[in-house]
Amino acid sequence: MKPIVSTPLKYGLIGSVMAMIVIVFLYYTGKHPLLIPIFFDVRVILFALFIFFGIKEYKTQFNEGFLQFWQGMVIGIGIYVIIGLVTGIFVIAFSSIEPQFFADYIEGTIRGLELDKDQIVNQGKITLTEEQYNAQVQMLRESTPTVLGIDYFIKSTLLGFFITIIIAVFLRKSEKRFSK
Repeated sequence: MKPIVSTPLKYGLIGSVMAMIVIVFLYYTGKHPLLIPIFFDVRVILFALFIFFGIKEYKTQFNEGFLQFWQGMVIGIGIYVIIGLVTGIFVIAFSSIEPQFFADYIEGTIRGLELDKDQIVNQGKITLTEEQYNAQVQMLRESTPTVLGIDYFIKSTLLGFFITIIIAVFLRKSEKRFSK
């Protein structure tokens, strides 16, 4: 298997196992891992570490110390897509095995919406009518673990994309083609 495929696969699968461990650990210590604000989300650190070391391994071990931006992007995208996909599937399975995990998520999200309802509906910071707000709450109540897993994957993909850009720019190193 080519290193541009095997490196993201290796780091993506190891990162997935770490993400699953973190989710279970946080949940059983009383902190629901999917209700943590994005600024404190463990995925930021997890993605940054695995993407950085995955790209760095490819650059140093397989590409003679050189790295084009596109190579860094391909490896980073591979890593975060694998982590997001495998962990998203785990979230679906864990929600089925431990139904309280899913129930706590729905309850916590609705509680957060209720706390922000005044800003969402009355102050006009977000333009939702009362009916639209109530429809959102009802949609949450009717949600399924599959929707939660897909949501996890989508959020992971968006987060991973921005982290990958930063790391790929930071680690890129081109060959000097026109040296004297």
